[in-house]
Amino acid sequence: MNSPAKRAIIVGFDGASMELVSLMVERGHMPNVATLLADGVYREMLGVFPTLTPPGWTTLATGAWPGTHGIVDFNIRKPGAPLDDTAWGIDTRLCQAEYLWNTAERCDKIPILVKYEMSWPPTITKGIQVEGTGPGVSNHAQIAGYHLFATQDYTGYAIGGEKDTEKVDPSALQDGEAIDWVDVRPARGWQNVPESQLAPLEVELVIRPLARGRANMLRGTQGTAKPYYTLVYAHEHERYDRVLIAPEKDAAQAVATLAVGAWSGWWQDRFLIDGRPVSGNVRCKLMRLSADGQSLELFFPQIWPTEGYTFPEQIAHEIREHVGPFLQNPARDAMGLIDDDTYFEVLDYHLECLANTALYLMEHHPWDLLFTETHASDYASHFYLRLADPISGAEPDVVARSWKGLVRTYQAMDRWVGKLMAHMDGETLFAIVSDHGGTPDKYRRVSVEEALCAAGLLAYKDKGTAREPAIDWSRTAAAPVGLGDVFLNVKGREPGGLVEPEDFEAVQRQVIDAILDYRDPGTGQRPFTLALTRRDAEMLNNWGELAGDVVYALRPEFDGAHGYQLPTARLGIGAQHAVCILCGAGVRKGVHLKGQVRQVDIAPTISYLIGIDVPRDAEGGVIYEALEDPNWHLTELKERR
Repeated sequence: MNSPAKRAIIVGFDGASMELVSLMVERGHMPNVATLLADGVYREMLGVFPTLTPPGWTTLATGAWPGTHGIVDFNIRKPGAPLDDTAWGIDTRLCQAEYLWNTAERCDKIPILVKYEMSWPPTITKGIQVEGTGPGVSNHAQIAGYHLFATQDYTGYAIGGEKDTEKVDPSALQDGEAIDWVDVRPARGWQNVPESQLAPLEVELVIRPLARGRANMLRGTQGTAKPYYTLVYAHEHERYDRVLIAPEKDAAQAVATLAVGAWSGWWQDRFLIDGRPVSGNVRCKLMRLSADGQSLELFFPQIWPTEGYTFPEQIAHEIREHVGPFLQNPARDAMGLIDDDTYFEVLDYHLECLANTALYLMEHHPWDLLFTETHASDYASHFYLRLADPISGAEPDVVARSWKGLVRTYQAMDRWVGKLMAHMDGETLFAIVSDHGGTPDKYRRVSVEEALCAAGLLAYKDKGTAREPAIDWSRTAAAPVGLGDVFLNVKGREPGGLVEPEDFEAVQRQVIDAILDYRDPGTGQRPFTLALTRRDAEMLNNWGELAGDVVYALRPEFDGAHGYQLPTARLGIGAQHAVCILCGAGVRKGVHLKGQVRQVDIAPTISYLIGIDVPRDAEGGVIYEALEDPNWHLTELKERR
């Protein structure tokens, strides 16, 4: 049958709410998205709970609720194991539902995935995939995370406020040294030194493979440190104004020569991980250099490999040859450590890289569905949005800087969308979706641990100053796992369980009462918006043994950007409603949909419009209100008679 659309482009905005996207459009910051809204349909979409990356993107890709597909969190309970022993949710092998791209292949369609969230390891067999793990440092391929080489007088570019935890934002690690400290000294032993108005100085830079990556997602166990040598000299005047970087103390071997504010070109180098060589792409920027040469900041973004991140493998070679060095992480983990302009320069490259990679693959390979995603909007939520609204109580200059950063992010994303729109025609469906939204700060973060400890249901061995102290299971009746879930420590179910099975419901009630009765000491308010039994949590589309014995949610005033809030929450300029924008073949024009749209409806709607099967485990329905002809298949059958 002749379906309304022959192909589909699915674009992902991680952490973007429909409300904030609409605000950016209204204020003129997203002209390309404005075109899609005018020529298509849109709706504030109901997402999943918790409002988190793994369940949201997996639901969008399968049309199934988390209770069905099983990707319920970043940290997922392992039934039968201790409650603090969890499975890492960024893993397609844990998913119990069929992905839309696999449905497409089953129906003889060819998908291309370009950094589409929650799609690794690849499950495709006929199409093309480029990366697809998780946010920022949550990937299996990176050689090394960012390196920021700075002298001891470095003061940073922090924006203030309270950081979200790694449970919500694993793209920003909070352990380990954030700065690579260096000393400037007189240059010695250099060959082929360029002419300098002052006596040259030198700095040794050490790149550490595997540094600043998630321990459970590293590509190896041991990286061999690699030095670069930096010559600081006075090129034109009697002030230091240039640095030269080389693998040896020989200026003739320089890989970069930089003035302040300049980026190097890319160079390839070899690094050793577990004794094996791996080739990676490297570049850097001289962010700061004082006139006396004693103070400097040199920034190296993520070092990404030249291969090993695509399916089929040879696609990485095509990208390197025809597009350029790939960059998965636009320095999210360095936000606040580097200045805003440097971050946005890296972000622009990242989005340009995603667009050019997708365009090249679409132009040189057969395809029917393109899936591509950026985490930029979520990075902006965790860093800028939290203080971009006066409701946060931040100083006016901080609010202004934060709002500007938010605007620059969405402007950059809009340019990316504009490039992808070049492939729209009368036979193409174009969709923009997101996994959850984000809200600004108002009060301090509140954790369920506070309520459980206050009620004597949770105890720690020695809390001290540890960020994640060890739980004393001999005195703990209930403990949180991941976001929004509390499990009872039940005898016979958990190793060393404390709660007798016959007391289960009574203790479950104690936990719910402790959560609902808890008051934040600073405001006197109740920060939790609900606490439910697992049975009742089915109304939040959570069920099965991976759902908590008690499921709870926070009011947005007491949460960070997202995570513990309900998918309908709203605060200030932020909200948790996900983005749903549909435009192109088979879609109505200029309509703000009235009926409810849910994340489980996206995969069935795309399937219906391009004329393929609905994913096997899909629980959503077609968004008929969005379609020009909701009964197109019946219309065609009538016309054939």
